[in-house]
Amino acid sequence: MEEVTKLAKELIAIPSVSGGEAEILKFCADWFRGAEFDDVFTDDMFTAGVVLAANSAASRALILCGHVDTVAPGDESAWSRSPWQAYVRDKRLYGLGSGDMKMGVALQMIIAKEYINARRDDFDVWCVAVANEEVDGAGSAAFTKFFAQRANYAEASCLIAEPTDGDRIEVGHRGNRFVELEFSGTAGHASQEENYQASALPKMAHFLMGLPDIRKTLHQTYRHNMLGEPSFTPTRVSPSQSFSANKTADKTYVALDIRTTPGLDEAFERQMNVFAEEYDFSWRYAAEPVNSALCADDAPILRAVQTCLPEGKVSVSLGATDQAFFQDIGVQTVVYGPGDFARAHTTDESVSLEKAKTALAVYRRVIALL
Repeated sequence: MEEVTKLAKELIAIPSVSGGEAEILKFCADWFRGAEFDDVFTDDMFTAGVVLAANSAASRALILCGHVDTVAPGDESAWSRSPWQAYVRDKRLYGLGSGDMKMGVALQMIIAKEYINARRDDFDVWCVAVANEEVDGAGSAAFTKFFAQRANYAEASCLIAEPTDGDRIEVGHRGNRFVELEFSGTAGHASQEENYQASALPKMAHFLMGLPDIRKTLHQTYRHNMLGEPSFTPTRVSPSQSFSANKTADKTYVALDIRTTPGLDEAFERQMNVFAEEYDFSWRYAAEPVNSALCADDAPILRAVQTCLPEGKVSVSLGATDQAFFQDIGVQTVVYGPGDFARAHTTDESVSLEKAKTALAVYRRVIALL
């Protein structure tokens, strides 16, 4: 465990807010090479090291995937120490990204390194550090495209070390669609009250008042027995780029965070167009859509993790993860890691060393079982 903690501290010490991961990806590549991985692949969005089977003809593979980007630290003066100064106190490792998810990345790297001396003829282990997970998952999107083109395994599984409190086994998540709506009207001088009614604001207000009906439609139509109901949440209202306080709005924008189920993934654009006609707006994607994801009940990776963590609670992720990118290429994926979800993205973020020790043992046993 000392080796894992040391590596996690080194990862925390490298600032890697989303969009600035070049240094930490290079660190991972150099580490893989120093650990004598068989192959190391680098890209602007990911770094992958792979331990190949002795005969180089493995039919199965396990991918250990973790993101190395973090959210911004916010007010650094609110932190007890620098966000990038890793330290241990009361059996917890502190630092930005410690639980979400640099401790998870560190233990995956060490587990993959251990496999070098215990490799099996039919089994490869990949260890992948990806960028931009906190934004749009572009790192895993790039890696899965690379993996699908290069690899030809009869069976491939993936473990992602996102924070699951050390006792949850997450098998899926709702998809996410970040959408921007545009409401249009006619601008006029605000000194004349009647100009308000011709502006974009009444249309926007009508839409916001209609949220209960919109949500009822989505909940009733697209509920999933495992992933639950979709969500539909406005997050921001914005004026047009050029506006004056004494001018009524010709355009107004509303940003939405929409979490989807498989049924809504399939029907999304059609359903949004129905709402657009009813509430008189146009819409566009503000980021690349991510589909919902769900690991198969009989997937070997799920059975293995459940065997190694019999007390673990099977659940779905509260937010979105990179799982969907792997499921989309046929790689059955489970999310399990030592971090505390409630401490992710918080000041003085930390992770329990005891939970990390348990997760390390689980990962070791999973590889032995697969």
